[in-house]
Amino acid sequence: MDVHRRIAARILLGFWLLSCRPEPTPTLSSPEILARAAAAMARTRSVHFVLERTGAPEYLDVARTMMLRRVEGDVVQPDRLQGVARVFSLGVITEIRVVRIGDRAWIALSGVGRWEELTPDRGVVIDPRVFFDAERGLPAQMARAALPEVRLETLEGARVYHLHGELESGPLAEWSAGMITGRLQADLWVDAGSFRILRVRLVERESDPRDPTVWQLALSQFDRPIEIHPPGESGGFTLR
Repeated sequence: MDVHRRIAARILLGFWLLSCRPEPTPTLSSPEILARAAAAMARTRSVHFVLERTGAPEYLDVARTMMLRRVEGDVVQPDRLQGVARVFSLGVITEIRVVRIGDRAWIALSGVGRWEELTPDRGVVIDPRVFFDAERGLPAQMARAALPEVRLETLEGARVYHLHGELESGPLAEWSAGMITGRLQADLWVDAGSFRILRVRLVERESDPRDPTVWQLALSQFDRPIEIHPPGESGGFTLR
């Protein structure tokens, strides 16, 4: 019996020692990882995204009645986006369906079939082209950032490079329709195999430290076949 106990104890000790091993040091530098990430994202044909924002209010409309909280949807090369935006308006959480193709955008309240075109004087929808564009896209902007700290981690079962640093919001203004401002603390998680960006977290350093403004973007379902049409054509968007 004592022999079996000693064997079990050694096995448990072995598992404990394995769990305590430090993560290996990344073999690639931050600039190399970021350059590969920008190239991988530029080759991506479609991606599902979830964009969440916490902290001080940020308004989507000129009248400053709709506060952005969350947007989930899909973007398709080169210029198409569909999704559902969750906004806080006049004390009520409302979901708004959005479609953008090139420079045109449409919105409709979830559960309501009537779509209307959103003109620039009434509000904005994130331009899908900035997800992929080799110069203006989010990956390309992040590739030019200084994120010197790099370590290997596991994110939802995937091996990833976790990059950390600070940057100015200026290059990201177009990506966020001018909503991201000031000095940012930035974290970026890049798949260690495909070099696709899986997650971005930006904290506005000049926001209230007790309730900081945090933007988090999660990307998944890369290259899923999706067709997005103007509202009224096949219901706005369809999956093949």
